[in-house]
Amino acid sequence: MRSTPPPTPTAAPTTRLSVMVVLLSFATGAADAFAFSELGGVFTANMTGSVILSGLTGRPGYGALIAGAGTALGAFLIGVYLASSATPKRPGASWRRIRSVLLAVVVLDLVVVVLRSVHSTPGTTLRLLMLATAAGAMGAQTAAAKRSVHGAGVTTTYVTGTLTSLAQDAADGSRRYAGVRVAVVVTLVLGAMTASGAMAIDARLGPVVAAVSTAVAILALPRAGSPMP
Repeated sequence: MRSTPPPTPTAAPTTRLSVMVVLLSFATGAADAFAFSELGGVFTANMTGSVILSGLTGRPGYGALIAGAGTALGAFLIGVYLASSATPKRPGASWRRIRSVLLAVVVLDLVVVVLRSVHSTPGTTLRLLMLATAAGAMGAQTAAAKRSVHGAGVTTTYVTGTLTSLAQDAADGSRRYAGVRVAVVVTLVLGAMTASGAMAIDARLGPVVAAVSTAVAILALPRAGSPMP
């Protein structure tokens, strides 16, 4: 009796894509380290963390926390929406569009650097503007990365989903994406550590680290004409 061949699995991310998402994860760590330490103790990539912090009603400066978390969440969602619209999931999508989105992320990171240069102790309006800009960049990055490695269970701006996919596949006896998933989690921490060290010299170096890492990630994108996943 002839056996039925097993279904073909989703193709694993190529080496170039793996390098790209690892670098984007490093950028995320740097961006969130800057936001948490310089922009009122909220995140611009880890929206789950910001939402939970919003529930800490006894925290000093709770009103400012709510304003910051709400601004970051709104800007993040707008960034995801605009980047997803610019890189539609259809045969006509191309790496050129992914590259354009990531270039916009670099520009937004540099805008944060410029805004941080306006005043050494930003007021409420300037702080919220920086939060919106940084969170919009992280939302756009999230969408671009998800389009790039669709189906691999890898995220670059939050790790709970990546860790869940890693543990579930381990339980199923699969190690197909284990390497890149672990690397993404580790580099998120390394990015935060690097930015923290750089910000001890100058606070503006936090978003600079994020911008440089994203710019290098763009170089790792597959060449034009390569098939989308």
